[in-house]
Amino acid sequence: MVTCRYMGRRSIDLLERFEEAAKHYLPNTLRLLFIAEAPPAFKVNRLFYFTGLRDGDTLFLEMMKVLYPSAVGYHEGAFRPGYSAKQMRLGKQELLRKFQNDGYQLIDAYEQPMPDGANAATKAVLMRSRLPALQSKVRRLVGKRDVPIILIGGITYSVCAEALRTDGYGVVNDTMIHHPARGGQTLFRAKLSDVLTDFDYFARSE
Repeated sequence: MVTCRYMGRRSIDLLERFEEAAKHYLPNTLRLLFIAEAPPAFKVNRLFYFTGLRDGDTLFLEMMKVLYPSAVGYHEGAFRPGYSAKQMRLGKQELLRKFQNDGYQLIDAYEQPMPDGANAATKAVLMRSRLPALQSKVRRLVGKRDVPIILIGGITYSVCAEALRTDGYGVVNDTMIHHPARGGQTLFRAKLSDVLTDFDYFARSE
């Protein structure tokens, strides 16, 4: 677990909750690895792998719309009648199990929330400081297998893409994918769909 000497007990407890939640959905065989920027701020108490959320959860919602549009009732930029974001949250555990069973995993390049108010330059410095730890984690998860990696967020891509490619890993997006939590939902879905199409994800999933 990544900790900082300035973190309080509550923050450390929340990091442990983050790790425990993610462990529930580890795939038996990793087929696709997503790397996002960092967990949400502690104060919002959200995480991609947390269930029981009633609002927010943008990364989860937008990713499921792209990966499993039929299951969540999402087509051409809108929900079909009878489907909604609320229903997706209520069915989050089942969707995460599908994500797990399909061999997918999401980790963060920086394993704790970014400081409140941090600008892009500060975030890049912090992420770069943890890059060796990320590289070690990717080695543990991927090993020598040919596992596609998708980087989410501009800072994640700028800091991590070249280093992971130099290590021999297959970062499949050749440009940044906008993070949906920052008003980039439409661009996130479009760019992620393009990347998945480029390496025949949809054909393999049929």
